[in-house]
Amino acid sequence: MNTPNQYHPNMIPEKEVKANGLICFLNNQRSCGPDCMAFTDPPEGDDYRGKQWANCMLLVSAHRGGKHLTILASQGAELVKQNKKTSADAQRVNQPPPPVVK
Repeated sequence: MNTPNQYHPNMIPEKEVKANGLICFLNNQRSCGPDCMAFTDPPEGDDYRGKQWANCMLLVSAHRGGKHLTILASQGAELVKQNKKTSADAQRVNQPPPPVVK
């Protein structure tokens, strides 16, 4: 008898889940395994060790993209800081001389 999980009623019953225990994040009615085109062995590295999502190429790609965006955002913030300093320096240099008092 298929009794739904009380916390996740749409989830596959445990006895029907494949040996690896992974459920597809796009469709919780199917288990994720080598038959899925997005399934892969987890990449090397501490970010992926022991994580279930590391078996999904789509999620690994999204994770890597997020890391690259973080790097780009920090570099952009550094450029904005540098630009503010440069414009402040330019304003200080281009000030008119003080008036001469006689």
